[in-house]
Amino acid sequence: MTLLDVLPILGHAAFGFLLGAIAGSFINALSYRLPRGISMVHPRSSCPQCQHVLGAPDLVPILSYLWHRGRCRYCRTPYGPRYLYIELIMAGLSAFSFGLLWGNWFLLPVMAMIGTGLCRMVMRLEEP
Repeated sequence: MTLLDVLPILGHAAFGFLLGAIAGSFINALSYRLPRGISMVHPRSSCPQCQHVLGAPDLVPILSYLWHRGRCRYCRTPYGPRYLYIELIMAGLSAFSFGLLWGNWFLLPVMAMIGTGLCRMVMRLEEP
């Protein structure tokens, strides 16, 4: 196997990593809002402490967490590493799945099962 054989797989994995990070961010929102009975549509994402509505720069998966060092940009309250971990886990699993399954019809069902399972697991772990 040469480098030219590996490049398309790496490209698919990188694309999967990006989509997985976005999906991980959505899983974070789902796992926070659903148990609390908060709508996914309204209100917009906000800091749980100061209630400041988060803008687009605050919602970039993985990068905004690292840039702000896991804290709210406005009140500096720490978020905790859970948000970063979920985004990284989903991004990693997506990168692996996209690299391995690109072009197969069952890539989307596999991704749906991974996302659903991760979301459910996070919600179960946070139950009182």
